[in-house]
Amino acid sequence: MKSSLKAKLLITFAFALVMVSSAQAVQISAGWTESDLGLENRGNGFYAGVQNSWPLGNDFDFTAAGEYQNKSASQLLDYTNPDEGLFSSEGEITLHCFQPAFFVGYSIPMDSFRPRLYAGGSILLKLNESWNEPEGSDSGLRLYYDDFDIQLHAGFSLQYNRFLLDARYSAGLFEMLSVESSQLETSVSGPQKAEIPELPEDGTKINSIQVGIGYTF
Repeated sequence: MKSSLKAKLLITFAFALVMVSSAQAVQISAGWTESDLGLENRGNGFYAGVQNSWPLGNDFDFTAAGEYQNKSASQLLDYTNPDEGLFSSEGEITLHCFQPAFFVGYSIPMDSFRPRLYAGGSILLKLNESWNEPEGSDSGLRLYYDDFDIQLHAGFSLQYNRFLLDARYSAGLFEMLSVESSQLETSVSGPQKAEIPELPEDGTKINSIQVGIGYTF
C-alpha cells in the first residue's frame, strides 16, 4: 500500500475518534500479544490503544478503537559468513502495525463486575518491518509481509469499577507472507554444516491473541 494512502487512513481514523469524543466511555489499554506470522515459532509482543464506546440499548454497545500492535515471530534459517561458514540460526521478525477497529459488544448485567462479549473487524496497517539476524550473514531467503490486512476479532472483557481485563483472538483474512528463496552455496567450508530448514509457506495468513488491562475515564 502506498504511504500516502496509509497516511490518509490514519488521519481519517484519528478524525473519527475526535468526532466521537462525546461518547459514554473513553478507555485506554495495553498488554501482551502472541502472534502466528506463518513462521516456525510464534513470538511475543505488546499493544497499546484507546477506544470510545456508547450504548446501543438492551446491554449492547458499539466501540471504535485505534491500536498500536507489535507482532513478532522467528524462523530457523541457513546463514553463511567467512568465520563460521554455513550454519543455522534463528531469525526474528517484528511487525509494527496500526489498527483502526470497530466492535459490537454485549454486557452481562451483574452487580459489581461487568462481563462483556464482543466481536468486530479492523484494518491492519503495517507501519514497519524489522529483522533481527546474525550480524554480517545472509540467509539466502527473503521473507516479507504485505502492508494491509483485514482482521476479524472475538473477545471477552471483565470490568470492575474503572478497571478491566481484556482477552481477544484476531484472525487475518488476507494472505500476508511472501517467500522468496535462493539457495546458499553448499560448498562453503566451515566448522559445521547446516541442515536445510523447513521453509514457511508462501501466502500464509496471520493471527494473534492478546491479553491486557485497561482503565475507563
